[in-house]
Amino acid sequence: MNPNHLKQLAIIIKQGSISAAAEQLFITQPTLTRSIQQLEQKVGAPLLKRTRYGVVATEIGERLGQLGEKILAEAEQGNEIIRQWHSGFHNQFSIGIDPLWEYSTVTQTTEAFLAEPRFVFHLRTGSAATQIELLKREQLDFLLGPAHVTVAQRELARDVLFRDRAAVFAGAKSPLIGLNRSIKKTELERCKWFIAGASAGFMNAQNDELLSNAAKIAFTGGIHSVMHLLQNSEMLVRLPARLALMSGAVKPEQMLNIEEDQSPRRDIALWSLQDYSERPDKQRVRTLLKEFVTNIDQQAPCFGLDI
Repeated sequence: MNPNHLKQLAIIIKQGSISAAAEQLFITQPTLTRSIQQLEQKVGAPLLKRTRYGVVATEIGERLGQLGEKILAEAEQGNEIIRQWHSGFHNQFSIGIDPLWEYSTVTQTTEAFLAEPRFVFHLRTGSAATQIELLKREQLDFLLGPAHVTVAQRELARDVLFRDRAAVFAGAKSPLIGLNRSIKKTELERCKWFIAGASAGFMNAQNDELLSNAAKIAFTGGIHSVMHLLQNSEMLVRLPARLALMSGAVKPEQMLNIEEDQSPRRDIALWSLQDYSERPDKQRVRTLLKEFVTNIDQQAPCFGLDI
């Protein structure tokens, strides 16, 4: 079976049009039609069917189109490897980054990776649960994320590198800001809440005894909307306090002193798969990650937190 025909089929399915796919491939429509006809002869069944909105795949066409998508992705990855080799880079590493960590340490994080001359880095942000699953499937090499998560982690290695605790933050318009005393839990019953990171098992907000009211909105895998609400509303949220304050997007007075509140730890760890035969270049990247995160931990202020 001609792999090029499978790639062409995948593009037709994605475009929903043979003419649009031919334009993308820089070939004529008759040439592309002949390629699909040759593939259909090999299969012995139609791969596409026409509708009023264009062409769609048949059942067997959909399955072969998925294979074509994989071939396309691998071909592009091969081209990127060649470009990296010509540019003098030895290897590529995929690294997951916690959204709040990326938001609060963007300068240090990017500088650390740009300072390493031999490797290419693919950085991605997202929820801890999603990224740990990618790590298990070997689609990530490392993850800088919450040290305390509620997903299975038996096959994973964890190095806790950055110390932090959670705290409740009030939006800039909250009347609780500026009170020179501890805030009683009963006072929180009148407040509106939102949740950040809960579905990752990160915030454990579902079991948070402070949340007497249901949260109005929740965010997973992003931080900009969280900071917007903290700057423009009176709503409350529980966040990793040290990282939140390091970002400069929230002020220290927005961190509430709540009576008898047991602040859980929200440390950042370096996660990876257990690997006892780790190759030298991966060991070098592990050392790079550990050193720059540890340096941030040692140099960043603690904002009065018991860490």
